[in-house]
Amino acid sequence: MDKDNKPVIKVSKNGPLIVKNLKSLRNSKGVFIETRSTMTLCRCGGSENKPFCDGMHLKNGFSGEKKDDCIPDKVDSYEGKHITIHNNRGVCSHIGHCVFNLPSVFRKGMNPWIDPDGAEPEEIIKLIKTCPSGALSYTINGELHKEYPHDPEIFITRDGPYNIVGGIKLDDPDGSKPETQDHYALCRCSASKNKPFCDGTHLFIEFKDRKN
Repeated sequence: MDKDNKPVIKVSKNGPLIVKNLKSLRNSKGVFIETRSTMTLCRCGGSENKPFCDGMHLKNGFSGEKKDDCIPDKVDSYEGKHITIHNNRGVCSHIGHCVFNLPSVFRKGMNPWIDPDGAEPEEIIKLIKTCPSGALSYTINGELHKEYPHDPEIFITRDGPYNIVGGIKLDDPDGSKPETQDHYALCRCSASKNKPFCDGTHLFIEFKDRKN
């Protein structure tokens, strides 16, 4: 793919996500949505034409600012006998993917809450590769792994964030950067404290998108 035609997502100030050159946009039902060379995707939660912006952010007072009490952008490392697990809670979407699927390693309520010796490295790697937010990565044999091959796509999760895969560049004028451009999760409910990233708040406000 020509460099100038690579997909990019630009975060507009207190407005939608401006997506260019994306070929694959899919909703939670597995339905592919027709794409255009430039699209504006809602992130205020109020559009009547989700996932596309209809200008509602101009009426509902949407702010794209981070909150002062958002979780800091910081990588913590947990070293085990065979694998080191890295976790950046500042970009985590907090949907419980790791806790529910590998509780012997990701131990909710425990301190430390990550035990890299709690499962075989192969199991841990498989789980990390499916982390939707990019918060998790790993080092094995001295090599950091946090990017995995995907075709560029935006997947609209059910009543949740936009999951981005495939190395789509995020262009945020405020300087926000995902832990990896390979995969990350962007808020679309308007309530995240860590915009443009999802922090799981959609679960607490019971955000609904019955169409997608």
